Amino acid sequence: MTTTLYLIRHSKQLKDYEHILTSESAQEQNEKIILSVEGEAEAKNLSKNKELEDISEVWSSSYVRAISTAKYIAERNLLKINIDSSLNERRLRKFRRIRGIRRKVKSSLYNRTNA
Repeated sequence: MTTTLYLIRHSKQLKDYEHILTSESAQEQNEKIILSVEGEAEAKNLSKNKELEDISEVWSSSYVRAISTAKYIAERNLLKINIDSSLNERRLRKFRRIRGIRRKVKSSLYNRTNA
């Protein structure tokens, strides 16, 4: 028997979440970021993908935006979502550092090519 695994990144998230000030840690805030209206529409359209028909299980991290993306696939296949926090992102600070480095590299490349 062949097992096919589809890894799907969550749809577009709400961008304005950074303006909300709370006493939660950055990681806790990150877990609660929701999908934008456009992201909800994307997730719904994704669920109509032929390859995602007749699947046997749906798994998601505990992130709200991941569950919101998975719900359409689960509903279409009459399945429950298996939520597993071991699928959550790790080392959030490291990801932020990489994004900062990426911005500096892009800026540096732009300045060299447009000098």
